[in-house]
Amino acid sequence: MTSETPPILLPVVRDEPLKPRQKRPIRAVVLHTVRLAILVGVLFLLRQQHQSYLAAEASRDQQPVDVNVLKAFFPNAVEGGLFNPGRRTQEVVDAKNEPLGFVVQTSPQSDGIVGFSGPTNILIAFDTDDRIIGLKLLWSRDTVEHVDLIEQQGKFLNSWQGILWTAAANRSSVDGVSGATLTSLAIAESIANRLGGTVPSLRFPDKIEVPEIATRFPTAARLALDPHRPALYRILSADDSLLGYVFRTAPVADNLVGYQGPTDTLVMLDANEKVLGIRLRRSFDNEEYVGYVEDEDYFLNLFNDRSLAELAGLDLFEARVEGVSGATMTSMNVADAVVAAAKNAATKVERAPPAPPSTTPNNQQLATMIVVAGGLMIGLSHLRKFRAVRFGLLATVIVVLGLLNGDMLSLATLIGWVQNDVPWAIAAGLVTVSIAALFVPAFSKTQIYCHQLCPHGAIQQLTKKRLPWQPTVPRWLHRTLPLIPFVLLAWCVVISMLHLPFSLVDLEPFDAWVYQAAGAATITIAIAGLATSLFIPMAYCRYGCPTGALLEFIRFNSKSDIWNRTDWLATFLFLLTLALRFSVPTGSLPEFSLDETSEQLKSLLSEYKSALQWLTAFSVALFIGSIVAVPWLVARIPTDYFMATANEQNEFRQQHPTASLLWRIIKNVIGIVLLLAGVAMLILPGQGLLTILLGVMLVDFPGKRRLELLIIRRPSVRRVVGWIRRRSGRDELQIPGSNSDSSSE
Repeated sequence: MTSETPPILLPVVRDEPLKPRQKRPIRAVVLHTVRLAILVGVLFLLRQQHQSYLAAEASRDQQPVDVNVLKAFFPNAVEGGLFNPGRRTQEVVDAKNEPLGFVVQTSPQSDGIVGFSGPTNILIAFDTDDRIIGLKLLWSRDTVEHVDLIEQQGKFLNSWQGILWTAAANRSSVDGVSGATLTSLAIAESIANRLGGTVPSLRFPDKIEVPEIATRFPTAARLALDPHRPALYRILSADDSLLGYVFRTAPVADNLVGYQGPTDTLVMLDANEKVLGIRLRRSFDNEEYVGYVEDEDYFLNLFNDRSLAELAGLDLFEARVEGVSGATMTSMNVADAVVAAAKNAATKVERAPPAPPSTTPNNQQLATMIVVAGGLMIGLSHLRKFRAVRFGLLATVIVVLGLLNGDMLSLATLIGWVQNDVPWAIAAGLVTVSIAALFVPAFSKTQIYCHQLCPHGAIQQLTKKRLPWQPTVPRWLHRTLPLIPFVLLAWCVVISMLHLPFSLVDLEPFDAWVYQAAGAATITIAIAGLATSLFIPMAYCRYGCPTGALLEFIRFNSKSDIWNRTDWLATFLFLLTLALRFSVPTGSLPEFSLDETSEQLKSLLSEYKSALQWLTAFSVALFIGSIVAVPWLVARIPTDYFMATANEQNEFRQQHPTASLLWRIIKNVIGIVLLLAGVAMLILPGQGLLTILLGVMLVDFPGKRRLELLIIRRPSVRRVVGWIRRRSGRDELQIPGSNSDSSSE
């Protein structure tokens, strides 16, 4: 009788190739749409906050108007609405929030116009068609008897009813009140001044003064408006002899934005209306760029000896007017503004609307467009695989986009355009670069700007692995360093939302390419980033560039169907922007200065010193605790925990009810603590996802098993769990659907 030999069980060897990860195209499209929506949401909130800031600035010096005063003109009015930052008007709405019209006050803009003994503040009410429906005297520092006489007479204030805004601003014939002539005429001047009749700009309210032209006209005594051309001032000597003319670019060119804002420029002409020179008065543009333009005599003398008529009809492209190297956008904006203002000054009718700048690209813009087209052609085709072609493109990008034109995408540029509109005409080259950078990765798998069109990235590509020794970045550091661009993005959001006095250009190295106007901070970042890239290939691009991180976030790629850490960070960024948008009161935005901010920060740290110490201690304890407790708990997870059914996992419920209830309470409390700790460790040091997994395993809630499997199947989590269990002498966890699962036959 023979006994049957038991079969020898051998492990199953998988000789077939590993199956690629199953792609989910519909999920990828949905998640990518969500990512783009997050970006659009952040940009929308940035713009809305900036508009609210401008409205708050417009209302800061305005006294609130009592609703009963508004009801005299708008019977259904319930309150004054939002302020328009451009015209500095306040909307009036009814109970349904429907606009009824708007009101303006002559104070404080016209406080410099004095009647008999002081200024007067007039409320002007308009309907929705810009037509005046009434005036009311709010207060006056003029003689009481004169003011009372004007109010009693009534006819003077009623004479503005039915007049359009533009007609009221240019009203030249006003009958004063007998007995209060000076006061009534001062009110008329205040109204015209407030509506833009005598002070031609709201952003640049300072009138042209004789000392401003003293260098060119040392014998000038006064200025007088040209009787036929209201935008042109005549320069007169003490005996009223005509010496020349002068005009400025505001307000006709206030809508022309350079790098960051408009610039008011003074244009001086001789008695024959020939240009003697231009001078920058005041600017909202980048201070360093403005200074560089002011120091460039060649540019300031570029229009000399042209007549006013020639200047008004000048085509900058045909005249080969080039911008100042290092401040192209600012200088070309000044040139466009001068031509637009010359057209306005030369006209003999009412003030013409702002003339649009020339839409014909100049040589610099054309060069940028050609390089972008070449980058797209090479980057989106197999040509990029040819070393000579790629080297030629990178060299061209460095020279043309970097050294010559300075057309590089940056957060300062993007946020400035979001807040103040895109300068399509004067920055056509940079706009072309931005369109390629934003739209190509959003709808393809190619990061066209970072890989093909960024001069700073091009240098790093040409210099990478040139040194014989290349250090290896530890895995934990490789995963931590990419948080730097996110921190910079968050800081940019805070600066932009709160309008802090920090320059965004100092957070990135791109302004260093325009070395003439670059600051110390941006030069330092550029040199440090390039030096580090010699040892760690593409170091700045991988670990320090917030603009690159933004472009990578919107890139559609093979892993777009996975919601990863970057997506959580972007969601946090959106929530941060949303919180700042609704936490800062619209009408009382704070003013910041570096000194005040520093003092406030010191005061805050001093006030919450104890809390900060506890927070630091908690962070350290959390980190140390995670190092000790998490591996111990991971090592004690049953090998088949993730293979067990829900009923098998809940066998303890069949025990004594009291013991079962007590165990469930303790288990859930510990699980919640681990969950909160894990969430904190997504920002603080520690194993965030692993701690969250342990917390999920202990807490009872619907859908728990699906979430457990979702977390444990992440490669990063599985690697750490496997390493911990191997060090502890434990078997690998069995995970459903894993390639490492064993199967019996």
